[in-house]
Amino acid sequence: MGKTTLGLVAVVVLAVVIAAIIGSLLFINNSGEGEPRLQSREVAALVNGASIYFDDVNEEYLTLAPEQEAATTKADALSFIIEREILYQEAVKTGLKATKEELQLQYQEFLSATNITEAGLEEQLAGRNSTLERFKAMLNKQLLINKLLDKKVPSRFIIKNDDIEAFYNASGFASRGIAFEQAEQAIVELLTAQRQKTARESYIERLKENADVIVVAVPP
Repeated sequence: MGKTTLGLVAVVVLAVVIAAIIGSLLFINNSGEGEPRLQSREVAALVNGASIYFDDVNEEYLTLAPEQEAATTKADALSFIIEREILYQEAVKTGLKATKEELQLQYQEFLSATNITEAGLEEQLAGRNSTLERFKAMLNKQLLINKLLDKKVPSRFIIKNDDIEAFYNASGFASRGIAFEQAEQAIVELLTAQRQKTARESYIERLKENADVIVVAVPP
């Protein structure tokens, strides 16, 4: 079987981007762009010399939904911020940039995907002592990370017929009356998405292994 189309992959990647944006809604750290803000001098970690503060971790933790907060620790939040900082630094090192048009498009896609108006977003941000300018700076940061992953992680894979048939047989399609021909394309797209996810995780792990990360303390 040759290389496949990426309909499902595009959906999966968009979902990952939106999840990252929502999870990072109010986060702008000391190495990002945007308005300066006062930071606690309590350092949680250093990433290639850049400081991550207790404030950053606590603000990240506050963006979690109640059910997420119950399953997430401050250490988890710190690990997420460290990973994001490593990716951002690598994107800058690679020379990646986002245009104003790309930023505006991503911003409009965010509003549409989250079903919120600009006024509603500004109100939410103001309620947490943040601004639209800070949010857009964060969005620019996320765009650079996305560009890095698009550049470094393969998006197309050769999916063999044996793999498709094995997935079809193991997933019970036949018992539900779904013919192989009907399920084939969806299986190809799903396997492609899985392999892209694995490749993305492997790339991120390599970056983390080569980064100079010092965890000083986890906020209480």
